[in-house]
Amino acid sequence: MTPSLIASLVRSVDPILNASWRTVLEDKKDELAEMFEKFGDRAYGVWIHHFMTPVIEHLTAEGYLVKGGFNRANSVESWGPPEERERCAWYVVRHGDGTPLGTMILQVYHSHKSFRLPRAPRLLPMEAVDRDAILEALSRAATRVRWDLPEERLPGPDDPKAAGIRWEYASDIAIADALHPADDGQRYSWTLDQVLADWGRYGWELVSVVPRGNDVVAFFKRPMPA
Repeated sequence: MTPSLIASLVRSVDPILNASWRTVLEDKKDELAEMFEKFGDRAYGVWIHHFMTPVIEHLTAEGYLVKGGFNRANSVESWGPPEERERCAWYVVRHGDGTPLGTMILQVYHSHKSFRLPRAPRLLPMEAVDRDAILEALSRAATRVRWDLPEERLPGPDDPKAAGIRWEYASDIAIADALHPADDGQRYSWTLDQVLADWGRYGWELVSVVPRGNDVVAFFKRPMPA
């Protein structure tokens, strides 16, 4: 499938973003940490403003129209624990004549406990350009959780590896299949027993089940290796 123009554009500025956020962080880390102690999350907004400037300047030089800086109103933060909170900011990209081309989504993970970046920021392409459509798309985890893109996790003082026991979680959205009648019209518990045993064999513990329409979502957890 041929990538869309906005996807190609995001890919073209990825190297600029990757170099810029690291440079700004290295040059201003102490200043930003001090700002965080005084003003909290505002420090991340200043960091974003600085490292997005070269990206916006590049696109402007290429003839596109994009509002730079960091506008908190054009962002949303709703996901993740306080040590690894996810904020998504958006930048609508337009052709020189003002015609909308698409939207760049800046995905930033940050800690609310100290000025720390658990993951490297990255840009995601989006076809939607209307605010409501952007918010609706971002409300779907599949928009933001991208297994097809590289992810860089960054170590730090509150890295969970130093916090003792850790848990990993998984879900099964097909477990209701085991509740359907067999060919003879009867329901048998052994089918569900077998499904759960398959999870338990690998150390997963069932912690909750939640009905969703005609389906059932099962949630499992197990301790992560030290």
